[in-house]
Amino acid sequence: MVLLFAVAACRQADGPLPTADGEVSNRLEDIRRDLVSVSRGDTQAKQDLADDLSVFITEADARPAVNELASRTADVVAGKTLDDQNAQQLAHHLWTATAAREMSGRQVESLQNDLHALLVSVGVPEDNATEVASQAGEVQATVTARPRRWYEFF
Repeated sequence: MVLLFAVAACRQADGPLPTADGEVSNRLEDIRRDLVSVSRGDTQAKQDLADDLSVFITEADARPAVNELASRTADVVAGKTLDDQNAQQLAHHLWTATAAREMSGRQVESLQNDLHALLVSVGVPEDNATEVASQAGEVQATVTARPRRWYEFF
């Protein structure tokens, strides 16, 4: 019984999430516009999305993962109807995946679930939504600055 409480007490604490202030709000609007453009079939918007998401990374080895996230997202939203609210939420999820540096495993999982649910709600097939959500987790793995503690491996 005591061991159960000890393990529960060692749960990874949630990390701080980035705040969308200053220039970030303008960048989020750019990402929203990219997503709407992709959904309408603009082929250049796919690269614009990747470029706009890459602004938030400083790790060179994260660029391929972010580009893949942008590519997968663009592929699944192409031809879908994204209203402003859905596009804004999707932009926020993608930004969080690339900009957050200290998310806990639980926060990453929650982000992936929210991203998956949003994509499915706009008509993306379940498997494709899962692939995008999985890639968001890959991005987080490459950009995180939070080392895992010994007790988080159990």
